[in-house]
Amino acid sequence: MALPLCVLLLAGIQPVAQPIALASANSTRTFQVVKKKGSIHVFERWFEVEGEERETRELKSEFTVSASIDEILPFIQDPGKVEKWMKAVGEVKAIEGKGTPQWVSYIRYDVPWPLNDQDCLMRYQLLREGNRASVYFRSVADSRMPPKDGIKRLEGIQGLWRLQALGNGQTRVTYSMLTLEKPSMPRWVTDPVVRANMLESMEAFFGLLKD
Repeated sequence: MALPLCVLLLAGIQPVAQPIALASANSTRTFQVVKKKGSIHVFERWFEVEGEERETRELKSEFTVSASIDEILPFIQDPGKVEKWMKAVGEVKAIEGKGTPQWVSYIRYDVPWPLNDQDCLMRYQLLREGNRASVYFRSVADSRMPPKDGIKRLEGIQGLWRLQALGNGQTRVTYSMLTLEKPSMPRWVTDPVVRANMLESMEAFFGLLKD
């Protein structure tokens, strides 16, 4: 099980003309609302993992906020700001590319019992076009930050932020993420944690933009 919010590096950032599509891109299943509070909704859908006889979950959250794209992006790019809204996080640290359209972050999660603490390395790619911005992210390996004893290194994470300017200072925010890693615990244990983490993180994200 991988907690969200999380967020490709092999030996340095390489220019990428187009990001790789999410593994769920060809899914025909629709999202279902699993949690909501006010205008913030959390959706999920399950899709088949290619080449494996199992399914995995994609989570998505959507809301509209009174902030511009330029005001929102620092809360995705700046490690110090990410720590303020990402729930269950113990540390967010820039590894490479801070302040550029492609960057790498180390994220460590302080996960509540019965799960173990987890961490990951995420590569992000920002693309802007007109009144839209997209931030793709994917977990990667990096010898500069090897796995630590007692902390599970998460793999197979993919996700996307979509920011759509609506005019009059309003922006539509859509955040989605998934993990291709096989779950280590049953759904009845992980479902409440994953869904609550997403909703609480998006509530905090929304709240910071309103301040």
